[in-house]
Amino acid sequence: MWIVWWVTRGISALRRSYRGRDQVLAWTGPIMILMMLLAWLVGFLFGYAMLIYGISGMEFGQALRQSGSSLLTLGFAGGTTEDQTIIDFVAATTGPIIIAMLIGYLPTIFQTYLEREVLITTISTIGGEPTWGPEFLARTSLAGATDETGRHFAEWAQWAARLRLTHMTYPTLMYVRGSRANRHYVVALLAMLDAAALKISLTKSEERHDAYRLLLQGSAAFETLYLVLGAPKKGRHRIPIVGNYIPPKNQGPRINSHLPAWNDDLRAVHAASAADSSFAMSRLHALQLGMDRQRASTLTRDQFDRAVAMMHEAGVQIDRDLDEAWAMFRDIRKEYEFPAYGMALKLDVVPAPWSGPRFRRTEIIHPASAVEMRQHLPE
Repeated sequence: MWIVWWVTRGISALRRSYRGRDQVLAWTGPIMILMMLLAWLVGFLFGYAMLIYGISGMEFGQALRQSGSSLLTLGFAGGTTEDQTIIDFVAATTGPIIIAMLIGYLPTIFQTYLEREVLITTISTIGGEPTWGPEFLARTSLAGATDETGRHFAEWAQWAARLRLTHMTYPTLMYVRGSRANRHYVVALLAMLDAAALKISLTKSEERHDAYRLLLQGSAAFETLYLVLGAPKKGRHRIPIVGNYIPPKNQGPRINSHLPAWNDDLRAVHAASAADSSFAMSRLHALQLGMDRQRASTLTRDQFDRAVAMMHEAGVQIDRDLDEAWAMFRDIRKEYEFPAYGMALKLDVVPAPWSGPRFRRTEIIHPASAVEMRQHLPE
């Protein structure tokens, strides 16, 4: 998979525009899936050929021909001894099993991809393309649908949990991009986390439990998928079973982390959730997530103030002092910004506002502003 990724990444680097790079990178996921089948078949082809070559004394080319005939059930070459016949039977069983497993694998991958993209497509009409947290809140307010914000946050909390589970199970899906260049699951989740963080930071009176739930699920999803996508592994941890299921010897301490909340009881819940998530995390993974230092958001106060001014013009409720709101927003965002920016950089996703740098400098693509559109509507 890494070979396919680096080849497509290298070719895409020759394109100057993001859309040009996206057209190249869109092939990465499908090619990886096809290469998985090819790799399994080629591996068994040469494996059985070496067995036949070792017991028969024939030339390797003839052994390879016999192995391919048996593996693909073609029947034009067969063994002349009992040992070769046994290998031929095993190879003839292996080939159809691999193909049948792939036939069952592809619909599962496709269905999981569709489930991921449906909510992204739905939210694009409210959050813009590319999706941006402040624009989501502004459009929701202008549409008079502020009371539906909690429902959206609840849906995205469940979506983030499914994303973490399915993309850990099928890592190839992380490389499968959206149907449109300006849509990407990393940007969409980051935007909804920003919307939840802004909702908590700017308001005191509105219901915020769904926003907190989304932040907890979304932060865990970003951290988990970032480690699956790019955390280096050494020694025995390169072995999937050992690295993923056997607790590491250099297990790190529980992480002392929490989201700002209005009472100590809720803060304790958040801290316990973060500690549970990091319990089996190795020190290597903690380093990869920047937990060896005081993580901080790279977003500037000016960016925050301009977004707040836009939301205020859209009628978004703001009943907290902006200095206090900025401090709270920054404390919340540092919990998920590092892994989110890391995934955005590695996957070269659409350069949306507040989504971090790319491996090649790219102009930020802003969604259409509903506030600006309202100012230019004909009377």
